Amino acid sequence: MVLHMTHTIQLSPRDTLPSLLARIKAEGRERLLFVVPPELSLTVPELQALRREASVRLAGLALVSDQPDLRRRAAEAGISTYRSIEHGQRARWRRLRSEPWPRRRDLRPPGMAVAEAPPAPGLYARRVPGAARAGVFLRAFVRRRSPWWATLGLMVIMVLLLGGLSFVLAMILPEAHATLVPASEPFEITVPLQALASQEQPDAAAGLVPAHAESVQVTGQAQIATTGREFEPTTKATGEVVFVNRTGSEVAIPSGTVVSTATGDNVGFITTSDGKVEAGGRTVLPIEAQAAGVDGNVPAGTITAVDGSLALYLYVSNESDTTGGGSAEVAVVTDDDKSRLQDQLFQQLKQQAYERLTERLAAGAFVPADSVSYLAMSPTFTPFVGDVSPQLSLSMSVQAVGLVVDTTSGDGVALQRLEMAMPPGSRLVADSVHYIPGSVTVQSDTAVGFSITVQGTLLRAIDTARARNTIAGMTPSQAVAALKDHFALASDPRIELGPDWLPMVVPTRVPSLPWRIRVDVDWDTATQIALRH
Repeated sequence: MVLHMTHTIQLSPRDTLPSLLARIKAEGRERLLFVVPPELSLTVPELQALRREASVRLAGLALVSDQPDLRRRAAEAGISTYRSIEHGQRARWRRLRSEPWPRRRDLRPPGMAVAEAPPAPGLYARRVPGAARAGVFLRAFVRRRSPWWATLGLMVIMVLLLGGLSFVLAMILPEAHATLVPASEPFEITVPLQALASQEQPDAAAGLVPAHAESVQVTGQAQIATTGREFEPTTKATGEVVFVNRTGSEVAIPSGTVVSTATGDNVGFITTSDGKVEAGGRTVLPIEAQAAGVDGNVPAGTITAVDGSLALYLYVSNESDTTGGGSAEVAVVTDDDKSRLQDQLFQQLKQQAYERLTERLAAGAFVPADSVSYLAMSPTFTPFVGDVSPQLSLSMSVQAVGLVVDTTSGDGVALQRLEMAMPPGSRLVADSVHYIPGSVTVQSDTAVGFSITVQGTLLRAIDTARARNTIAGMTPSQAVAALKDHFALASDPRIELGPDWLPMVVPTRVPSLPWRIRVDVDWDTATQIALRH
């Protein structure tokens, strides 16, 4: 049957069976898609009538509806239904028949005999005269039901036999051996302790350990560059002066004659060569400042005084400036330099004293750094504050006194506390235990409070009874997966099925009875794995 196109028809609540049949007759051989509104209800006989009419007209018929009851009735009538128009137009519809196929259960009503025709004559069958006109021979085979009490008794007996046989086989034949390697985890505990100089033996219950005082003295020297700065005179000013003879006779001027300025701070100069001045004449001689520094640089006309008896015979004056007098910046010791050098050397000697103190300790003892007190002794500085020097030196001694604590006793107390805090059934890897000193509090000159953190690797506990119940009745692969899910393991568990003495019996599952399952914990392998990590 070839259908040309799909014709979608929107039905109304007023449509009846005759109107729907008339529409099918009018459309002819088309695919008719009826859109059924929720108010329109069609019964199974009405739907069957529509199907028969569409089948006679060689038309296709389908419904569009989202009503569950209508979709169910349409399915019973052999008509396709869809929830949307688009889906109905694209889908391949169910082929319509004049009558729906009977259901299989309707072909043989329950409790009725089934008639069967006799077999056709075969090689060993004897023909009956007149067989051509003989009717069909029917034989009914009817199964008779057994009494209920007989069936129940048979079932009870079979269950008891099977149960007994299964129990015997389960007790004798299957067995399993599971080997588990527990995983490891870090574990630590911090233990507060007190070290007393008066304590002779450790007391784990009270957390007391022995201690004793120890002292050392060290001496050292150090020097630093000074930071103070001052300006010091470095060069002397030079120039020339003119001597004028105011007498009527010649005057000799020896080298070293002193002349000076006459105003302000007098600056003295000396002549650096001999000279003579004729009567009423003049001469020029070189001069040099008596003191170095910039003060010797004076302007022209300021040198007007002659020292000594020559002042009665001579006038003096500088016609030009004196130059060349200068000063330079020099290093000077300051109080800050002194304090800085003392602090620096004190820190160095403290470190040396602490190292010397720890070198003198016996094995298994330590000195808490916060318990050590330091005293600076006999500091000597060279040079003094205010002196001009590029370096400052210091010599000093430091005395250190501290309490020496017996760590062996403290570690033993901490280990006892760790073992008490471990979960039941777990084990501690001995080679993984180490101790970390904690905070230290100096309580007095003879008492120190401190803590020790002990760390180690813990092998987790495994409940073997729970492990047996977990894997009972599983395949080896299932047992491995279950053990990995329920227990913390370092490696895949090993499952071995037996018995080995009966090679013909190869079990494929772990026994269902837990007492036929042996679970061992491999602590040695777990320890090796934990130490590698």
